[in-house]
Amino acid sequence: MLKPHSIESARELSKKYRYSEDVERKQKAANEVESNRIQRILFTNGLQVSKDITPKFYECLVKATNNLHLPVESIYAIISSQPEFQAECFYSDEEKCCIRLSSSLVNLLDPDEVVFVMGHEIGHFILRHNQELDNDSSLESFINQRAKEISVDRAGLIACQSLEASLRATMKVLSGLPSQYIRFDTSNFLNQLRAADQENASLSETYTSHPSFILRARALLWFSMNDQIKVGDKEGSLPSSKIDSLIRKDMDKYLDGPARKKIENTEKDLVFWMSALEASQKGTLTKSDREKLINEFGNDNVKKLISMVEGMEIDEVQNLLTAKAKQAVAELSIIAPDSIETRFQKIQNSLATKFK
Repeated sequence: MLKPHSIESARELSKKYRYSEDVERKQKAANEVESNRIQRILFTNGLQVSKDITPKFYECLVKATNNLHLPVESIYAIISSQPEFQAECFYSDEEKCCIRLSSSLVNLLDPDEVVFVMGHEIGHFILRHNQELDNDSSLESFINQRAKEISVDRAGLIACQSLEASLRATMKVLSGLPSQYIRFDTSNFLNQLRAADQENASLSETYTSHPSFILRARALLWFSMNDQIKVGDKEGSLPSSKIDSLIRKDMDKYLDGPARKKIENTEKDLVFWMSALEASQKGTLTKSDREKLINEFGNDNVKKLISMVEGMEIDEVQNLLTAKAKQAVAELSIIAPDSIETRFQKIQNSLATKFK
């Protein structure tokens, strides 16, 4: 039986709030020397949150850790003097981590909003985001990084147990405005998405690690309706799969769509060249194989293929198709490095029976 407040208990709870698109990745080896160096820098350049020195912020930390099923001793919280609104999580080891909040951020927020931000950063630790190997220049990585933010916003919501406080914190950080200047009208805030419809967003707009605050607010609103984890005094009725589907639709519409399409098209290119190569192994393109290629890739693509190899010897054809397949593999490896092996194996398995 799990202890009620332990890293194991916290990670068991996280299974209920991890966003389905937040895919676990390979873990990097722990670096104790680097962890100690970071911790030393944080402790010498900020004020540690403690019961004696910062009692109000310590209460925030206790609330966040309790609601996320962690012992408060697992988290070292530091507040540092910075003009930017910043909050960060730094990996320490399997049992502990450091979080840092800027003074400008905590001065902007009310205590329950600070709990949301603390819970967000603690969520990165619980879900081991800081320990993952990250190919941060790939399209696939950016999609995954944005999914992580959806997960840890949920951790923040569970920590503070208030959808209102979570959305207030989001509005404040987005605008930089304190409470006295904002009327917290959630409906009108979320309606900004309609005014900034990016349905035709370009691929270049997907190279960002965080979704917009408005997208994140909508995602929080839906998650507050979940039927697994009670938020505040309200019980939801939507299954996680339905909620994640709604969020995925939003993310694809406003951010992830062009990146996913690029990955999908590149994989289709790879399938085409590998299929053509497999079909060429017989020394000629049979009528049956040609029909299979047309059914899957269209008549125009097959005509272009035939025109490309017309007049070549079979070994020349296979060399050309091998080169094309390698080029597609290389491109897919760059934009989808985490899943390239799985995708390639799936294609190989499908080809094993397609062109017998």
